Amino acid sequence: MKFHSLFLWLIISVVTISCNKFDDIEPAGNSLSFAFVFQVNGEDFEINTQYDIDGTAVSFDVLNYYLSGLYIQQANGLEINLQNEYLLAGPNGIVTLNGGVDVSNITKVKFFIGVDSVANNQTEVDFLDRPSIDPLSLQNPAMHWNWNTGYRFLRIDGNVDTDGNGTVDTGVAYHLGTDPFLKNFDFNTNIQIVEGANVVSFVLDLGVLFEGVDMSTELETHTVDNLPLAQRLFDNLSRAMTVR
Repeated sequence: MKFHSLFLWLIISVVTISCNKFDDIEPAGNSLSFAFVFQVNGEDFEINTQYDIDGTAVSFDVLNYYLSGLYIQQANGLEINLQNEYLLAGPNGIVTLNGGVDVSNITKVKFFIGVDSVANNQTEVDFLDRPSIDPLSLQNPAMHWNWNTGYRFLRIDGNVDTDGNGTVDTGVAYHLGTDPFLKNFDFNTNIQIVEGANVVSFVLDLGVLFEGVDMSTELETHTVDNLPLAQRLFDNLSRAMTVR
């Protein structure tokens, strides 16, 4: 059994969305939701809260990424194939499959961080004609550099301490994009499904993402303007992202 276009078209970015958003949904069977969780070295994350990453005080006010190409394999042999869907994920965001879903224990989860090359290289007309509820339409804060330069696959903005006094004082911007930076994930899992509501969490640990980065001096990358830093963040994503 395959499920196509089952997502509620939701944009999860600056506005925090809680489970209460979906209280009016009464699924026919088990429900399956996807939650987007951020951590710092395993600790719960909050926007505009100061943390220590490798000895540097940091805080973040924008954390968004595109999740696409989602494919889920189940123990009963059935699959949930949402590979043509896009989600714009932000802190504490959650989306629920529309209606009851026949699910069993989840054995594999595959997805991308980013936008595939076809959507990332669309025409100006294609981009501007997208409805506002489409995650690939214009966003605020922007997730697109320009219609002919493509999407920001991952956008992290915040502030860091550059003078070592323990207080954040300077803005930072870490934006990954362009076709070579589409990041593939393939997790073998053992997520147990229970009767009723179930949640699969995509967890991004910022402490791991910024390992090997001196955030007090390496303040920004928009990918092409600082490829070495962009490449380190891209490589760190493999360890920073988990599914549970």
